[in-house]
Amino acid sequence: MSIEEKIENHIRQFPVSLVNYLKSDYQEDLMVVIDDLLPHDVREGMETEARRLLSEEALRREVIIAQSGNTPRAYDSVGRNVIREQGEYIPAFFDSPSILNFFSRITGETLYRVPYAPEEFIINSQNKTGDTHGWHWDDYSYALVWVIDEPDVFAGARVEFIPRVPWKKTATREWIKDVLTENTIRSRHVSQGQCYLLRARDALHRISPLTSASRRTVIVFTYANDLDLNDPELTHDSMETIYPQDTQAQL
Repeated sequence: MSIEEKIENHIRQFPVSLVNYLKSDYQEDLMVVIDDLLPHDVREGMETEARRLLSEEALRREVIIAQSGNTPRAYDSVGRNVIREQGEYIPAFFDSPSILNFFSRITGETLYRVPYAPEEFIINSQNKTGDTHGWHWDDYSYALVWVIDEPDVFAGARVEFIPRVPWKKTATREWIKDVLTENTIRSRHVSQGQCYLLRARDALHRISPLTSASRRTVIVFTYANDLDLNDPELTHDSMETIYPQDTQAQL
């Protein structure tokens, strides 16, 4: 049985009540945590693959991103090209029609595989004290983040976000300060084996700094909607800064 057939059979068994709950939970703050999205053997294969690629192919990323108000990025990462060339389970998850249809049911709109290859999927690992993925918005509407290694609950590296906030691409740092001052920050600790779907284009969000010896490893998958596909002003400047090896072929 192929990976896609296993995923399709697994999702088909989800009760309607679960799907309705996830839809309601997502609509509340445009973020939903999902348990048991994959059959055990597929999940185990994907997690093993991510750890192997991280061990063998990771590059250190430490940059300041001007487009998001000069916020920091500090983590080890594996870019899309290596994963596509050497991976099996991670590309299969991204390419899965069953996964795409399931996310479309949860969000209430048609989702598409992101049309910009470098953003399809990446592996990130915060593993040094202070490692962070600073405040930002995503280029495309949806991020699905799979937690491979969760940090100690007291060690930071939490998902922090404010939903329904647009990205102002001028005076961005001042805009972020205003948003953080005037809104309540939602904070979540997502456990190993869980994933979360976030409307990341319309949420100011970050992964807070790791505060002690621990590790947070994730796979980030990116999906688009009709708004993204028809937006002439959508750019990839941040990706080009963080992942030059993967984006230079697109220039």
